[in-house]
Amino acid sequence: MKTDRRLSPPVVMLVDNRRRDLDVAVLIANRLRSLGVECILEPLEAYGAVLAAYRPGMVVINHLFASHLAAWSRRLQEMGVLTAVLSNEGIIRNAEARRFQSGRYHRDGHVDYFFCWNELHRDALLQEGIYRGAQVEVVGVPRFDLYFEPWSRLLHPPKCDRRARPRILICTNVGLAKFREIPRELGDRHFAQWANHIPNYGDYWKRVETQWKARQRFVEHSAVLAATGRYDIVLRPHPSEDVEFYQEWLSSLPPAQRDRVRIDSNGNISSLIMDCDLEIADESCTTAVESWIAGKPTIGLVFDRNSPLYFEERSRCHIHCDDPEKLPALVEQQLANPSQSELQEVRRQHLAKWCASPDGKSCQRVAEIAANAVLSKRPSDWSKLTANDYRRAAKLRAYRKLGLAYHYDPLLTLKRALFGNRYAIKHYSYEKSIKPRDVVAARERLGRALESDADRGGSRPA
Repeated sequence: MKTDRRLSPPVVMLVDNRRRDLDVAVLIANRLRSLGVECILEPLEAYGAVLAAYRPGMVVINHLFASHLAAWSRRLQEMGVLTAVLSNEGIIRNAEARRFQSGRYHRDGHVDYFFCWNELHRDALLQEGIYRGAQVEVVGVPRFDLYFEPWSRLLHPPKCDRRARPRILICTNVGLAKFREIPRELGDRHFAQWANHIPNYGDYWKRVETQWKARQRFVEHSAVLAATGRYDIVLRPHPSEDVEFYQEWLSSLPPAQRDRVRIDSNGNISSLIMDCDLEIADESCTTAVESWIAGKPTIGLVFDRNSPLYFEERSRCHIHCDDPEKLPALVEQQLANPSQSELQEVRRQHLAKWCASPDGKSCQRVAEIAANAVLSKRPSDWSKLTANDYRRAAKLRAYRKLGLAYHYDPLLTLKRALFGNRYAIKHYSYEKSIKPRDVVAARERLGRALESDADRGGSRPA
């Protein structure tokens, strides 16, 4: 598709979490650019500033659950700006949660394009019929593209280091644990929209307690492995977790064990998976699914089979461990049997059902649909921009020049020092957001990989 990019309005992607979402957002942006459409990346919190700042043809967002985002989507509709939803957590195994995320309790939003990870979510959207007129597409899981050629080779080249010990990656998935340590009213406010509509989520404080206990179990398992001295361990907290807990735990270990453990909270998760010899996670963690795709043996830690997060269907795909003392022997067994051939078929079926059989082309599918939509749409009505729109745009541009995200609060560090956990959620919200330097670094990394591949005679991705 050839076009004059100056005549094509850009796509704006609102990125929720830099650790989880930035690399795949840059990959989608790269695919859009190859189709003649520029793509601008901003943090989710900058949604109110992007209209006057960029005059986009389409805005891509990860959800419209909040009332202010739903109202904003209606404004986009009035102005002739397309709204697309691309979930960053789209497996949604629980049926009630799937109905919730399909708009059952959010009937006032407007969506033009909805990108789903699987057919079950698509069916739920069509059954609810909330986003009437939306084009609902099953595209698979965009971030799983990073495990396929050419991106796996370009972005995650194999390491040449000689290892004295196997590298074990331990991925934690207990983002709710932090709510046990902040004022209860903040947690009630955070969980309200889910608890009011999804019966399975009603007792959210039980979930918090379960994950708080599971967090301790993660470090117990890690400590047992570290004590053997036989492995190099990389501990990867989930993007929604606070890393301080793990740093304090690591500092409490004896020096000989501490030297065997590295905490990596910022590295690219697909790089970490592709560079490990075995991955360990709890049964609910999507990193286990990613490890299957990458061909890495996995072990699923079992903490609570009565938890709302436990699903028997997913559990059948795992090699299980429910006791830290059993873990070293189990690790040795799986390192000796890295294909885990007995689970290959059930995992293939699981990937087909929940992830639309990953094939490395999800980002391309998203980009093609978005590019076609933007290049064929009618011009937007920018006369509807208000003084507040231009004020927000000016703030966005000023903060970008300073290297800051749109919702930067110069007093936040002081507030957290004075009032502790009362400002923990706001601190976490800013810390997870993309900053201009993050986007530049991710784009440059992809650009260098493409240039290096071309210099070696490789073919650029179409």
